[in-house]
Amino acid sequence: MDRAYTSPIYQLEDSDFNTLVDLALLEDLPQGDITTDALFSKEDACQARLYSKDSGVLCGTQVVNCLIRRTNANLIWNQILAEGTKIESNQVIGTFAGSLADLLKIERILLNFIQYLSGIATNAWSVSSKYPDLLILDTRKTLPGYRKLAKYAVYTGGGANHRINLSDMAMLKDNHIAKAGDINTAVALVRSKNPDKKIELEIDSLDQLKDAILSKPDIILLDNFSNADTERAVEYIRKADSKIRIECSGGITPDKLEYLSRFKNIGVSMGYLTHTVRFLDISLDIL
Repeated sequence: MDRAYTSPIYQLEDSDFNTLVDLALLEDLPQGDITTDALFSKEDACQARLYSKDSGVLCGTQVVNCLIRRTNANLIWNQILAEGTKIESNQVIGTFAGSLADLLKIERILLNFIQYLSGIATNAWSVSSKYPDLLILDTRKTLPGYRKLAKYAVYTGGGANHRINLSDMAMLKDNHIAKAGDINTAVALVRSKNPDKKIELEIDSLDQLKDAILSKPDIILLDNFSNADTERAVEYIRKADSKIRIECSGGITPDKLEYLSRFKNIGVSMGYLTHTVRFLDISLDIL
């Protein structure tokens, strides 16, 4: 299955962290690190290791080079484990050599980024690896400013990217349909103004199914359908038009995926991937 509705976010550049890193530095070092500055000089050297204290999927290590660049830190970073690596406890991710003061000033920031993004990647991996016949999709339920990073983390963990933003793909919900008057008119209006964009149509009852199929959207989203209604809807759509993709959503947590996995090759969007995240336990040791 193609792991994106539009464009997958399968890689990041150091520059993708620039804005958030600058905000983090302003937040954490408004007038420097008064503890480190009182005790260490720029010449005090160290070696350190970044290592896992948990198992999961490694993600977000590009932030290290961005931090070094943005702070002009006198540090050499040697990455040992690649992005997307399945890590176990006590594995060394990479090593640092250089200024102890510079490292102490960016330690918490780099850990926050890597632990958070690795947590998202691990969330995605935990469900997508268990249910390979489902397209486990992210949502726009991401922290402001973190959208691209969070969706990259989902993709890194084996999940799939839904639309990136409101400009990327059209999604018609009940308010849009009410404004247009009916499903067919709503889809037709959006299609006429955006002929090169995919259209997803959200429905919340079986009564809307016939009109939904006749309007020929690219994707039909079954929102908060019961198990029985989901089964009826999937069968109906596949018989009527096999080209229409099917997606399920609405408070879906991992325990609900077992039932949905019987349908195979449907999409399941889960805000859970990005809004229910435990930081992966990763630590920095000064040697």
